[in-house]
Amino acid sequence: MAVLIASTTSDSGKSTLTSVLAREFGAYPFKAQNMSLNSYPTKDGGEIAFIQAFQAMAAGREPERGMNAVLLKPSGDARVEVVVYGTPLGTFSYGEYYEKVVPKVKESLRLSGEMVVEGAGGIEPNFIERDLATVEILRRGVPAVLVLNIDPGGAFTSAYGAYLSLPPSLRGNLKGFVINKLRGDPKFVESGAKWLEERTGMRYLGYIPYLDEAIMPEDSLNATDFGDGEVEVAVVAYPYMSNFNEFWALRKSEVSVSFVRNPKRLRKADLVILPGAKNTLKALKWLKERNFQDYLKGKRVFAVCGGYQILTKKLKDEAGLEFGSLTEVEGLRLIDQEVSYGKEKTLALSRAVFGGTKVEGYEIRRGNLKGRDFYMEIVERNGQRVSVPDGYYDGNVFATSLHGSLFSDGGRKAFRELTGVEVKAKGLEQEVRELVDRLLNTVRKTVHLEEMRRLWEEGSS
Repeated sequence: MAVLIASTTSDSGKSTLTSVLAREFGAYPFKAQNMSLNSYPTKDGGEIAFIQAFQAMAAGREPERGMNAVLLKPSGDARVEVVVYGTPLGTFSYGEYYEKVVPKVKESLRLSGEMVVEGAGGIEPNFIERDLATVEILRRGVPAVLVLNIDPGGAFTSAYGAYLSLPPSLRGNLKGFVINKLRGDPKFVESGAKWLEERTGMRYLGYIPYLDEAIMPEDSLNATDFGDGEVEVAVVAYPYMSNFNEFWALRKSEVSVSFVRNPKRLRKADLVILPGAKNTLKALKWLKERNFQDYLKGKRVFAVCGGYQILTKKLKDEAGLEFGSLTEVEGLRLIDQEVSYGKEKTLALSRAVFGGTKVEGYEIRRGNLKGRDFYMEIVERNGQRVSVPDGYYDGNVFATSLHGSLFSDGGRKAFRELTGVEVKAKGLEQEVRELVDRLLNTVRKTVHLEEMRRLWEEGSS
């Protein structure tokens, strides 16, 4: 059983519908290729796109390597880190990736069990032979439903264009479409839906209204300001910002969060957050070029992973995998520690002890820290006992290598004690399930889920 949730554009809502269907059907979420700087570790030390982990949690499943065949993590200079079934293969040019990796992935691609498959953010005529996420799945005989974002306009014509872009032999696999982000009376889309049905044979399967609440953001295009609390929080949105969706936890606190690119906006901030970074070198250069270091002085700062590394004295790439070459650079020198990047990548669900408080989170990094004044100890990775010094705190700067700590009791307690901000979020899995349940309650009223289930049950996998 399988159904493919595809679309004609990015940010169409296909990830949302995939999450909802995975929850409704209890299905195994899958995406053949995802490009994202938000990722998540599996229990066995693999790495997949965060949204596939999110969908797994929604379905009540453990995130697994098999849920994301290829994860592409852009690293700058027209190069990309390639992760295949959870294992990082290294950094490639896009040409090298399509020539060396894609053919092997096509050969190994297996669809089995009860799956809800997420497609790519578009169907492009110049990309048909390279499209792993949508076209390759259609070639396996999986029925597809298009999610069409009507908010910017062009929903029906883009769907017709996508239909015509496919080889005639695959067009029949497009079985239906759902309108997303509909404002106003649904009767006004009926004529457009009929027009599309008559020309393609796809069935109109309902709509999803425009919602203020959405799933956690997948990339920086979705990094929008939120909150109206009195505490001003500024998240510095440097290039290659990664795993910033962990700060979604702050939605349940009395803060006002802004993603900033101008250092002057830090003046009014009560708390500055330096998020993770896929390319710490480029993020560091970007900060220095704009004199962010001058505006950070005296500020209360929360730094995570790459943001933490940026604040140290020195960063040295000993393998050429993080910066693209063997490079040593000076950090912002707010922390008396150094970072070295090796070949091995830490991918772990981790636990740490922070001033006597147990903190849970996850690690995705090649950087190894050394120096003094460590304020916490990582004591467990993927169920295995370890002892790794980490973290820093001096009254103003609070730094950790653990992502997602704000979704743990200990992390929230430490954050409150060190920043004064109380976060009322629950555990990550519980937050995901409750959010998707709320979305599902809406979708049940406006989307023909029984028809979707029929397609899913009849779909080959």
